[in-house]
Amino acid sequence: MTNSVMNEQREAVKTRKRLGLLAGGGKLPGILAQSAKNKGYDVTAFTMAEEAPARVGPHCVKVIEIAPGQLGRNMELIKKEGLEEIVFIGKMHKAELLKSAFKLDWTAVRELSKLTDFSDDAIQSLAGDLAERHGVKVLTQSEFLKHIFPDVGVLTKRQPTADEYVDIEYGINIARELARIHIGQTVVVKDRMILAIEAIEGTDAAIRRGVQLAGGPVVVCKVPKKGKDPRFDTPTVGMNTLEAMVASKPGGVLAVAANEVLVVEEQEMAAFADRHSISMVSV
Repeated sequence: MTNSVMNEQREAVKTRKRLGLLAGGGKLPGILAQSAKNKGYDVTAFTMAEEAPARVGPHCVKVIEIAPGQLGRNMELIKKEGLEEIVFIGKMHKAELLKSAFKLDWTAVRELSKLTDFSDDAIQSLAGDLAERHGVKVLTQSEFLKHIFPDVGVLTKRQPTADEYVDIEYGINIARELARIHIGQTVVVKDRMILAIEAIEGTDAAIRRGVQLAGGPVVVCKVPKKGKDPRFDTPTVGMNTLEAMVASKPGGVLAVAANEVLVVEEQEMAAFADRHSISMVSV
């Protein structure tokens, strides 16, 4: 190999884009890592969930396991890797973080003490702002996941009925109001009655509660938070969402805000929904 070829290879390595991926639970970290790799990034993953290394590993040049409460140490690791851009993705339950408060490092204690509340938005923005104060830009999830935001339309064979469309409109309006005041992003409806709303327990648990109360199919509506930080917390539905909806009787509707809610594994979800007479609609 000539010196000129070797120099060209070294320059290519130097100019290759690099991305830090802070990965929580679920399937999205793996999807984002693959998308970033396809866009020409060398991805270094910092994993905060047990299943994350296996999901992101095939698409990353390096995987480092971290603890979410160790903000100072984690920031030093990101800087040590020479990363200037990072993205946060995946489930990280606030309840688990708060239960492990004794594991927080001094940086986490100092930063958390500045907050006036411990909402998801406040904690996530804190982590992002800390990174940017250290010269690390936090990219939005949508920069890598635009291909799984569905446009307006019905995603399954079954269309919602006229009565279900009434519930969808009612539920979406209620969900947007609840999201505005940061209670949750999901509402479970039947016959224009609110059966369950999402709080700290998460979407799937709220759905199961609503299905149990209804004794059968329900309409589930999911929207984004108004004024949310675009770097974090993109609302998501997946197979777990549909599985939580399955009751003793077939039917029901999953309605999401078009171009604002991520639909993970849309084809697999649509096939499952069709088998259970569930309608999926992006509105």
